Amino acid sequence: MLLKKETYSSQVAQIIRQMIRDGQLRQGDPVKEPQLAARLSISRAPIREALQELTYEGLVTSEPQKGKRVRLLTDKDILDSYDVGAILEAAGVADSLGDWSEDDMQRLRAVVDDMRDAGRTATDLSAMMQLDDRFHATLLQRCENVRLTEMARLSCVTISKVLCYKKWLTLFSPPGFAERHAAIAEAVYARDAAKVEAMLRHHYREIGERIASR
Repeated sequence: MLLKKETYSSQVAQIIRQMIRDGQLRQGDPVKEPQLAARLSISRAPIREALQELTYEGLVTSEPQKGKRVRLLTDKDILDSYDVGAILEAAGVADSLGDWSEDDMQRLRAVVDDMRDAGRTATDLSAMMQLDDRFHATLLQRCENVRLTEMARLSCVTISKVLCYKKWLTLFSPPGFAERHAAIAEAVYARDAAKVEAMLRHHYREIGERIASR
């Protein structure tokens, strides 16, 4: 496999994410630099950098004498991570909702429309993954706390989009998934910060419970 030199580490990180999604690397499996270097035909330096990135994201853990492994999640880890994501995102949206312009509202409407369109033909949530990311990024578009938005994203995306991706794919029907997000959007259009916050808390908690129970 040939990689562009200037983006070795970022490409390696994406390859490892995909290996976890595909089940080639499972939770608790060791992640070994020599094997990855041989597989990708590159030196170990960019692999080491990629693993540092994935460790920061919470996908890989590192322990003395044990090396690096794919993060092993307990049910409590999942529920706690979704609770954290809900608290952060809900606070970020509620605090910044008063700054939304009509153009901001239109951006959210466009995402919801795209979700509904995709939901009519999708067979699972794979076609909705990027739209889900767009939806939640749009909710935080006016939040000026960069650290909050980053932590909100990392608390859940590493679970739903990588570590538990195959479970996430079948949590809801595609049309139902679109409508869950549309309901949150309606509260945003009404500029009802308290309702948005409550709905996001419920939204994330339900996803965490469903993933943990499977």
